[in-house]
Order: sequence, then C-alpha cells, then structure tokens
Amino acid sequence: MKRKTIAVIGGIGSGKSQVRHILAEAGYNTLDCDKIARDVSNQPQVLSAVKDLLGDKALLPDGTLNRRYIRSVVFADPDITNRYTAIFSQAVKDALDDALAKLDGTVFVEVSVADSFRYKWDERWFVRAPDETRIKRVTSRDKVSIKNVLEIMARQSSDKYLGDVVIDNDGTLEELKVKVLAAAENETKSVPND
Repeated sequence: MKRKTIAVIGGIGSGKSQVRHILAEAGYNTLDCDKIARDVSNQPQVLSAVKDLLGDKALLPDGTLNRRYIRSVVFADPDITNRYTAIFSQAVKDALDDALAKLDGTVFVEVSVADSFRYKWDERWFVRAPDETRIKRVTSRDKVSIKNVLEIMARQSSDKYLGDVVIDNDGTLEELKVKVLAAAENETKSVPND
C-alpha cells in the first residue's frame, strides 16, 4: 500500500497536538515534528549553530537548548526566526523521511509551521481556534507572557497556511473528536494502492 502523508498544521495554541492525540488513540499512524526537532536539537552541530546565532544564553549549563530564552528572542525578529529555522530545516526533513520510511498507509504528521522545511505533503489539515482561546491555552500551558504569544502568532501568519481540510477547534473536546475522526475516515478511504 502506498503511503499518504498529511500535515496537521495550525498556529500556536490551535489544538494540533490534540488532533494528533485523537488520531493516535483511534489507531492512526501519527508523527510529531516537534519531537523530531527536539531529537535533532541534541545533535552537536545543531547546538553549535544555535549558540553561534544566539549566543551563550541559548544553551543551558548541561549543554542543551535553553528553549525559554530562545523562544523569547527568536520570534521577536523575522531575520533571526528565518536563520534559526534554517538551522533545523534539513536535519528535521531527513529525520522525518527516516521515520516515514517505517510506516505505510495514511500518516498524520503534526507540524508547527507548514512550509518551514518545504516538505512535499500529500495533503494539509489546518486546525484553527479563536485567537483569545489560543492565547489563553499557551499562556497557561507554557507560562509565558501574552506579548510573547502575540509575537509568535504574528510570525506564523496562520491564515496563509489554510489547508485542504479545515478543522475548527472552537468547541468541546468531544466535538473536536467527532470532526477529526470523520475527516480521518474520509482520508483513509482515499489512500491509493501501489
């Protein structure tokens, strides 16, 4: 059976992770690009490049990325955002290829920014939620300021990533689950054979 890769995209706090969890619990193949990127971030060449770009504060005393500091500076400047993203792009793309090679059928991949590494997705699902809901989720979850969340949201320009399927995450978890599983059922019916 041929593999079909679907990017689950959307802005910060939109509910992409919740959509991926719903799909995984229902037995669908899922991958998380943020997890792949975290694994890639431990590579010595990546750590060195981030330190060169952002300085000593970008690394914690144990040599790992200081994500809180990085988040506070990267999304405040478009040039730094682009340069930071470029450090990870190819390494994440290669790691994703390796993970996908082990799967077949329909695979749903949670991706923070749809074209951050210009992957050739078969389809894109766009998860959206009201801005005030997104801000509340992220400030509560990540213990960051509203200003920081607004900076990230401005850099993501989510509307330009509208996908082939749009999932509105503006209700209850049960309502989201119904929407996601209905959309997934339609997708798995359309996976082409070799």
